[in-house]
Amino acid sequence: MNYVYTEKDLALISWELIDKFIDKLYDDIINYLKKENLVIKYIVPIMRGGGVPAIKLSHMFNVIDMLPIQLKYNHETCNVDLKIDLDNYQVDKLNDKECILLIEGNHVTGKTANIAASQIRHKFGDNVKIIYISLTRDYTYRNSVQGVCYTTWAMTTNETKQLTVEECNKLNIDYNLVSVYPWENNQEELKELKAE
Repeated sequence: MNYVYTEKDLALISWELIDKFIDKLYDDIINYLKKENLVIKYIVPIMRGGGVPAIKLSHMFNVIDMLPIQLKYNHETCNVDLKIDLDNYQVDKLNDKECILLIEGNHVTGKTANIAASQIRHKFGDNVKIIYISLTRDYTYRNSVQGVCYTTWAMTTNETKQLTVEECNKLNIDYNLVSVYPWENNQEELKELKAE
């Protein structure tokens, strides 16, 4: 039986918590960059969810160049539609010490992020260094994105319901709740959840 979501299952994440998430991600990324002697050349937000954290992180890292990608899961075809791809952008070649920061808001299965990472490799070559981050990430699929040099997230979820209640309790993950960001709305999120 599939879990039927209702409005009580939706957890509105506050702007204050978003700030804490972004601060945590910034610290994780800066530590990795220092360790590997890398700098971020481009930020690639996966629109729409990755847009807000990407803008804030672009200021924190002082990275001007952003290359948004837009992907949308199509419930009718059960595929991910590419709305905006990297072919739209003129870019400079990366040197050995430059990398790309790929940003997602909510990572559920990682399918969208894998497509975005594939687009980056297509544009910049197979040896491109990609750091992939998300605000929230389904625990079961936390390491599902291939071809990245580093990945991190701020909070784990159980949106795919792959974990049992007992497993969630051990991992300090709320079994039922689905994150809704301050820029989203409950009705749209419930519609998406019911279409899955």
